[in-house]
Amino acid sequence: MDQSRTKRRFPWLKLALVLSVVLNFAALGMVWGLATRIGPSGSLLRDSVAALPADDRRALRQEIREVWRAARDTGYPPGSAVAAPRQMLAALEAEDFDAAAFSEALQQVQARLVRISDQMHAQLVATVSAMTPTERRAYAQALDAQLRKGRWRAERRSAALD
Repeated sequence: MDQSRTKRRFPWLKLALVLSVVLNFAALGMVWGLATRIGPSGSLLRDSVAALPADDRRALRQEIREVWRAARDTGYPPGSAVAAPRQMLAALEAEDFDAAAFSEALQQVQARLVRISDQMHAQLVATVSAMTPTERRAYAQALDAQLRKGRWRAERRSAALD
């Protein structure tokens, strides 16, 4: 009887150890993900916006926020922001998988993201188009510096630019 008591003394210990191992692997995965960011240059759009002068950057970010708000409020096509996830779930939960319905829902989401991206692109182009030649040269130098500046892997970014 003493043996069974010692075995039951810490019944939560196994669960704590398993949870600890899972959390350690999750933390390791996040660190690994940060260390191996996607591609040598990250996001060119992000770097392009970051290289803008502070006032232009603030104005562009405000315009981009408005694009996201409008997309969230209206959807593309109208109502797709709500309909697409429901359509995807219905296709997944159906006894017979409807690949066409699932694909249609993904295409609605993709079309919405492409529309948002196109608007963001147009606003960046308009901002740069309004610059004087001197401002554009300064922006080009700032963009070059931004692209060369690496958060974790500077050598890859510089090699990609050369």
